[in-house]
Amino acid sequence: YLGSRLAGPYVRGVQSQGVLAVMKHFVANSQEQDRMQSNSIIDRRTLWEVYYPPFQAAVDAGVASAMCSYNLVNGVYACENEQILVKDLREKMKFDGWVMSDWFASHSFSAAQGLDQEMPGLGGKPDTQGSFFHDRNLDTLSETKLDEMVAPMLRKMLAFGLFDKPVCLPPFHCGREKEVKTITPELQQLSLELATASVLLLKNEQKVLPWSHTIKRIAVLGSACNQSRLDSFVDGGLGGDYYVIGGSGRVLGARPVSVL
Repeated sequence: YLGSRLAGPYVRGVQSQGVLAVMKHFVANSQEQDRMQSNSIIDRRTLWEVYYPPFQAAVDAGVASAMCSYNLVNGVYACENEQILVKDLREKMKFDGWVMSDWFASHSFSAAQGLDQEMPGLGGKPDTQGSFFHDRNLDTLSETKLDEMVAPMLRKMLAFGLFDKPVCLPPFHCGREKEVKTITPELQQLSLELATASVLLLKNEQKVLPWSHTIKRIAVLGSACNQSRLDSFVDGGLGGDYYVIGGSGRVLGARPVSVL
């Protein structure tokens, strides 16, 4: 419920600034451990009532793209799963953007199963040419199918002005955007207010915990107690802890506030 309430405004806000939003990871990527081969077995009702609502909200807000996940869904890898990518996402949710794979999430040439764009890296046995979306495989598709894959990308880019006011042209001329400092005192104060408002204060009314007024000191243990030293080069730039989320989208805080 909360995800579905947040997704729409977030997508509209991002895309209002000329940046195309990507909703991910589609779908049921519910664990990090063994995520490259885990199999999420989920019945149809649970998918539509629990897992799909945030994605449906993003689709309703006009999200440009979707990224399929590493895991299998009911025995089929997400990026080659026609049920979730075509029948659910496109036909029932009415998604009109394009589907890209996560890095190393491709296991086959799955354009017919709903994948429009292959990101680098192969999750399965490497193809002889180093990717599945190479010329030999793409040549097997009709022009109509190729148009169906490419047209959503161009429509979204045109709709949000990427051709009119290009910010940068990767991989060149994008250094300025990478160096932008987005931390301001106002945002830091807002983050502190949000974190403070989300704290739950537990009362020991029934004396479940063996505490008394005579206790003078309490030991706080565990790796979550204090922020470890992280920099942009730790773990290939993708490392994280309880205070800094890991992954390609992580942001390093200048002065994180720890539990202690």
